[in-house]
Amino acid sequence: MRVIFKRFATAVVLLLVIVCAAGCSRKQEKKPKPKPQATAVVDNGNIDAQGKGEGQSDKPLVIGCDKLSKKFNPFAAKSMDDKQAVDLTQLYLVSCDRQGQIIYKGIDGEVKTYNGNSYTYYGPADIEVKYNKKKDETLYTILLRDDLRFSDGEPVTIDDVIFTMYVLCDKDYKGSYNLGNQNIKGLLRYQNNKKVKNISGIKRLGNYKMSIITDGFNVSMAEALKIPVCPLHYYGDVAKYNYSKKRFGFKKGDISGICANKTSPAGAGPYRFVKYEEKIAYYASNEIYYKGCPKIAYVQLKEMGGILKAAQSKIDRETAGSQGTAASGDGVTEENNGDGSVLNRNAEALEMTEGTVDVINTVLDGEDISWVAYANSNGEITGNKITTNFVPTGVYQYIGINAQNVKTGKEPGSRQSKNLRKAFAVAFSAFRDNLYDYYKDGLCIIQYPCSSASWLCAGKGDEDYKQAYNRGINGGAIYNEEDDAEKRYEDVKAAVLSYLEAAGYTINGMSVSSAPAGAALEYSIIVAGGETNPLYQLVSQAAGMFQDIGMELDIIPASGEEEVEKRITNGKLQMWAGRCNTNTGISLYKRYADKDSLFGITNKGFAKLAKLADRTVKDKFRKQRYKRCYNSILGMAVEVPVIEQQEALLYSSSRIDTDTMAKDLTAYYSWVNEIESVEMK
Repeated sequence: MRVIFKRFATAVVLLLVIVCAAGCSRKQEKKPKPKPQATAVVDNGNIDAQGKGEGQSDKPLVIGCDKLSKKFNPFAAKSMDDKQAVDLTQLYLVSCDRQGQIIYKGIDGEVKTYNGNSYTYYGPADIEVKYNKKKDETLYTILLRDDLRFSDGEPVTIDDVIFTMYVLCDKDYKGSYNLGNQNIKGLLRYQNNKKVKNISGIKRLGNYKMSIITDGFNVSMAEALKIPVCPLHYYGDVAKYNYSKKRFGFKKGDISGICANKTSPAGAGPYRFVKYEEKIAYYASNEIYYKGCPKIAYVQLKEMGGILKAAQSKIDRETAGSQGTAASGDGVTEENNGDGSVLNRNAEALEMTEGTVDVINTVLDGEDISWVAYANSNGEITGNKITTNFVPTGVYQYIGINAQNVKTGKEPGSRQSKNLRKAFAVAFSAFRDNLYDYYKDGLCIIQYPCSSASWLCAGKGDEDYKQAYNRGINGGAIYNEEDDAEKRYEDVKAAVLSYLEAAGYTINGMSVSSAPAGAALEYSIIVAGGETNPLYQLVSQAAGMFQDIGMELDIIPASGEEEVEKRITNGKLQMWAGRCNTNTGISLYKRYADKDSLFGITNKGFAKLAKLADRTVKDKFRKQRYKRCYNSILGMAVEVPVIEQQEALLYSSSRIDTDTMAKDLTAYYSWVNEIESVEMK
């Protein structure tokens, strides 16, 4: 869930949001397997749950969101906020660790290390993956725990999993889950042929076991199995389910009834949905949740969009003519900023919102971060009222360089062509640190074209870890982190000239006088959003450097991604500022080596390696091959990784026991993954 606050409206919510200090968890041994200890009697599938187990807190945990559309159905929810409303009630078949690596042994648990800390991961199922090279097909065997129950007391069985899969694979399904686009055997025939009654690749092997067979191996299949296990008896029609007779709980080709009805979500997740009223979704704890009854009895998911809008208007009115200094009722000083705005409005913020939110995810820019710091007595973004945890989102920004259109001579893979592209890559990379002025602590500079938290990314502890493009033509470091801006600028400029000279350019002193055949003295880069794009500043500084040495880098602003795509299709794209979402199981071959790739790579050896990496089943060998691919991408200088976007997680240290919040959060592992362990003070 992402809520993007406007500047002063941000301050209002941040002053009432209270946050727990982020810290490194201690190293730990494997935690015991979770065994639910029901605080309510389950009788023949019925449970009179009150949502309050022994020793639970009556204080509700209030989570802020933007706007709820009331599509609280796992098959129909589309917005991030509606999905969060549903997620609180759901149990997901496949889970992953903090680095995005699949948990294959969820029943008995797996211990994984991240950021120097050891964590135990449990899930509702075991997943076994076997690739048959001779048949070119992959067998996924799924074993479900046999003690799972939905929040109404009904047992969770493999029939609920199969029902869910058939809904998601139905031709009528239009939601966000990707299972229906996978290479499951018989899936296309089932979707396109009215006479075909079942998907041949999906097999029921028992009450708690099933298998799926796919053609070939696709890295996105495991991601596609991260689906909710939805109760057949609630969303489907039990009378229409009979596996042996190829009936799966609904009429094939028509899931309108499943999606339209049941707007009160039901599942086997940590919380039970109670009601939606006056822009708040109410929940009570699921007392038979398989990880144990949540420590907090009640949760509220509260819309903040209207509150933020009203707060913005009031702050604009009140700060328009404010002068001097005034003391707030909370002992916090309000100082005039010289432009009519006030540095801190803590008393008004608390009065307007009544302190009604405990946890929220947001995106903060430099000014927003200052407001967080002012809310704490220590002047830091983590303090007595607010703690800020920055969490990588898995979405990164980069500069792309098309190998076909930025080269010397006719060969894009020649050493001279690579040196030309490296001249640009070195310049772009050198100015990445200046983006701290825009993002402040919300900035995460990356060295590889993937999420900084990904298990596929080379970490600083790896022997083959490389700092992207901080190497001169002779292999030595171009600059050090402690170098001042002027020294770095001159050293980078000298390195750029060295690469250009190695590419065949004629250099006179500190400037370029002529270009080799196939190259030019003027290039262009497309930037979606123009000056509003955070990378625009970086591109402008690089353009200034090239102007200093006698070359031109023209910046072409585009209104948005669609205009960029139109310019790309004309075949003359040279460079562009792009964004990439790594959370959806990206294929290296499709992104970099396919004929439709934007990067223009024609190296057959790289294409073979990328395809092999994508088809590697065993994680250990896949990581090795992915790192080789990443280093090749940097070697060809077709992509300059810049920054990974980060969200700020804010939660209340005055109401929440901060030690019980999950630590080391990433794009792949949210605090909600351990919401059952969170306690109120």
